[in-house]
Amino acid sequence: MDVSREDLVLERSKDKLKRDIEKRFMRGIDEILDVAEVAIGDPQRYKSYRSKVLRAGNNAIRDLKMGLDTYYKVLFIPTTEDIIEVQRPSIRNAG
Repeated sequence: MDVSREDLVLERSKDKLKRDIEKRFMRGIDEILDVAEVAIGDPQRYKSYRSKVLRAGNNAIRDLKMGLDTYYKVLFIPTTEDIIEVQRPSIRNAG
């Protein structure tokens, strides 16, 4: 089965979105856990709470990714900040 260039671009775009969602979602979970650790105070109770929050967060991320794979086509359109210019060193004749 041949995969078109468009399909590859869409797949890479979707993969980027999944990574971005996971990174931002887990950053929020980390902030919640930081506050909860102070609020709970008891290390044993916090450990149990932390485990449940991380499990729920990971389940939510898996569900989001599955939904993206099933129902969406995603196209990432980079801004100028997202574009990295690659320059090749010039080749000079040695003699």
